[in-house]
Amino acid sequence: MIEQQEASEKLIVEAAIEGSYDKALAAFTLNKTIPSAMAAKKILDEMIEANKDYWPELK
Repeated sequence: MIEQQEASEKLIVEAAIEGSYDKALAAFTLNKTIPSAMAAKKILDEMIEANKDYWPELK
């Protein structure tokens, strides 16, 4: 479980560096604190909107 969480965190870092929405979504989906892929997309989209002045643009 710890390794899966670590993989999720590494993937979100890659997503930020590469500006990849798909990788960010995959990272959120892998995260055990998020219950489903649908919830992951909703949370990610809300976080992007809330942090648009701070996050890199994800394509």
